[in-house]
Order: sequence, then structure tokens, then C-alpha cells
Amino acid sequence: MSKGTELIESSLKEIGAHSIAAPADPESIEIGMNTLNSMYQLWLSQNIDLGAVPLSSPGQEFGEPLDARQVIIDNLSILLAPNFDNGDVVVSKTLKDNARVGYNRIKGLYQKLTIPDKVVSSTLPRGAGNRRQENSNAFSGPGATIPSSDA
Repeated sequence: MSKGTELIESSLKEIGAHSIAAPADPESIEIGMNTLNSMYQLWLSQNIDLGAVPLSSPGQEFGEPLDARQVIIDNLSILLAPNFDNGDVVVSKTLKDNARVGYNRIKGLYQKLTIPDKVVSSTLPRGAGNRRQENSNAFSGPGATIPSSDA
């Protein structure tokens, strides 16, 4: 769990837009906060829920899991790079690869998927055994489904 400014400054450091000698100005931190919030909202729209809370101020606690911290930093730095493209900003191939691989891992770990009900063939037998009822159908019939919750 990190504060928003830590995530933003780490992202800016990866692209060379923040250092001890030339720290990021408050406007850059604000741009980073807005970009972080929009990136996280995009992930939520794709059902990738890290349980974090979008930032209302840069110094607020983001609340991300530890295994997602570096992935957030890598992806945020790539998204921030066009805002700081003044010749010193470098987005390396390694950073792009790390961001892509990390995103796929986070997607696999935290994406919540829903499995739809299976529509079966109308000629699927309902089961084996005796048929003691008068008008029982041996087959499922058209449009029958099997709930996804059945194991």
C-alpha cells in the first residue's frame, strides 16, 4: 500500500521526469494523479479490481496490493510519458515489456469473470434411470440451460 505521490514520483523517475536534483513540480504530480485514477478506472471497467481507492488528493493512500505496485508504476510511467516529452523522457523497450507482462499477470490474478449458463442441445437426455411419471420428457427440450454454478 502506497501513497499516491510515491506511486507518481516512482513512475516519473522511471521515465526520467523526476529526480532528487530536479523534482517533479505540483502540476506534474496532479497530472500523475489524474492519469492514475483514469488508468485504474479503465482497469475497473475491464473487471480488474485491485481493491484500491481512487485518489482525491495526491497524498492519499491508494491501497493497492503489494504484488500490483510495480505493475501500476510501470503502466503509469508509460501513460505519463507523452506529458513530459521534452527530449529527456525515455520509454525503454524493457519498460514497455515489463508493463505489458505485469498487466497480463495482474489481469490473470484480479480479473473477475462471469461464466454464462450453458445452452444445451434439445436432444440431451435429462438423465438415466426409471421414468415413473406419466408425462415426463426424456430430453431437455429447446432452450434448456445448465446453470454455471453446477459443479
